[in-house]
Amino acid sequence: MSIFFILLFLFFPQQGDDKEGKVGIGKIPNKLVPILDDISTEYIYHIPDKSSTTYHTYYKDLTGKLKENFDKIQNDTFWNDTLCDSKCIQHCVTEMNEIYYSNPQPNFEQGNLYGAAANLIPHRDCILYNFYGIRFYRILVGLTDSNNDTSTEFIHLKLEHKINRGDYMLFDFDRTFHRVKKTGQQETPRILMKLHFIVCDNCPFSDEYVNFVSYFYKIYYYVARYTEQIGTDPKTFVGFFLGLLWEWPFYTGFAYVTFSVVVVFVSVLHVIFEIKCDVQNMRKLVFYSLSNLISVYISIVSFYYVRYILFNVK
Repeated sequence: MSIFFILLFLFFPQQGDDKEGKVGIGKIPNKLVPILDDISTEYIYHIPDKSSTTYHTYYKDLTGKLKENFDKIQNDTFWNDTLCDSKCIQHCVTEMNEIYYSNPQPNFEQGNLYGAAANLIPHRDCILYNFYGIRFYRILVGLTDSNNDTSTEFIHLKLEHKINRGDYMLFDFDRTFHRVKKTGQQETPRILMKLHFIVCDNCPFSDEYVNFVSYFYKIYYYVARYTEQIGTDPKTFVGFFLGLLWEWPFYTGFAYVTFSVVVVFVSVLHVIFEIKCDVQNMRKLVFYSLSNLISVYISIVSFYYVRYILFNVK
């Protein structure tokens, strides 16, 4: 495949990225359920702090029986029939796969979530990519039971499900708008598997191109998970810096507030410092506005960090 052909599909993505993409809810085959039980039984001892909001163990860090059992699930042919509508290329992105401990607190929406916001409040998992002819799917598989108050909701589809042992939910990584909902007042810790597959139905591309696309998702995920982990349940200045940076943009009012603050900065520059709002001064206006925004943000982060140091309040 020529470089031109690759670039063509990278920069002229498929139309309709506002759609929700393919979603699915179901049960994995009974033959796989005992394997889930083995994973859950062993993994519970790997969680260092069960009061944490989230805890991740990525596929590359799995060893021994835990890794062997994980392989049995992610490599099972069940996913071929589940993901492919017709003849397709399917590529499992193992570097993004993980075992995931989730323990959202009651009324978590009323407090700061920091890095955990990327998992709990309404969002799409990635908004950067939309490759022509390619679909990228995330699959959640439940490893534990007794979840009667925490559901994953596909918001625009008005569809939700409480994931328990043997359940799976699949959705489009780039398109499906979703969130976690919790209705009970008690803690409901869950252990889940996250699997990731690139799928190309009736694929006009080569395996090499599909693998090439996977690198874009891997790079995004490496950066996202690193900053998200540091920003979840923060205890350092950097943790609060990244945690707030992950949480606030998810709220619809964030863009409006940021825009309003920039307008105020520009007005001050114009009125007090007599910098005219014209093309000639555009660089100055942008530079000073961004500098002021960064200064305000650092001040806010400092407030949260100092408050935590003094009162242990997040």
